Amino acid sequence: MVSKKKEKEIFTKLNSEFRNETFIDLNIKAILKKNSISEEDFYYFFPHKTKSLCNFFLIDLQLKLEKNIKNKIKNEKSISKRVNFILFELIKLLNENKEVSLFFLNYISRKPIYLKKLTIKFADRVWRLLEDKSVDFNYYTKRMILSQILINSILYWRGSNDLNKTEIFIEKQIFLLGKFGYYKSNFKKLIHKILSSDLQTIVFSIDSANKENLLSISFTHHLSPYAASDISVITGQSK
Repeated sequence: MVSKKKEKEIFTKLNSEFRNETFIDLNIKAILKKNSISEEDFYYFFPHKTKSLCNFFLIDLQLKLEKNIKNKIKNEKSISKRVNFILFELIKLLNENKEVSLFFLNYISRKPIYLKKLTIKFADRVWRLLEDKSVDFNYYTKRMILSQILINSILYWRGSNDLNKTEIFIEKQIFLLGKFGYYKSNFKKLIHKILSSDLQTIVFSIDSANKENLLSISFTHHLSPYAASDISVITGQSK
């Protein structure tokens, strides 16, 4: 318990560095001195510097998320609504300390393989929380699709800085991809399209009341379908 408290204390002391984007591995000695953190304590808890700090951030985020949703999804029968609730709760947690969240999201986005593993792991955890019993092809397609929805949702939130719009965006993604209770033929076709060519673009057109809300989500499979740098989210017009 003492060690966990110390780990949290070190992370909290560094929050100002994360917010100002001044935390750099190459300058770690000066940063620790500035924030009155001993090198011995820091390397004990965070041996791989930013990567270790990022892992701590993600584990803490996951624990908070599961605590928030634990008793709120039991009585909801709709899988789509439960998935939507979980994703939006995650976004709300990220938004609570946005600058720190963005620091680590930017770090992750520069590491496409790491990003892929994290989002698949998150998707797997969500389906396990929902006690999903899918096997074979359905097991993998659910996780791949949810991981992509997660990436799209985080990118939209980061770009829009609007929780209400992000909630609507998440709902529309889930709606457009079909209800999560039915995964056989539709998801097989979708995954086939994603994996069948080096260059694949998925475009969702969302029709709003004023006909101006055009959302285009695209990714280049050949380069890296999970890298944030390969995904463009355009609302209204190109920036």
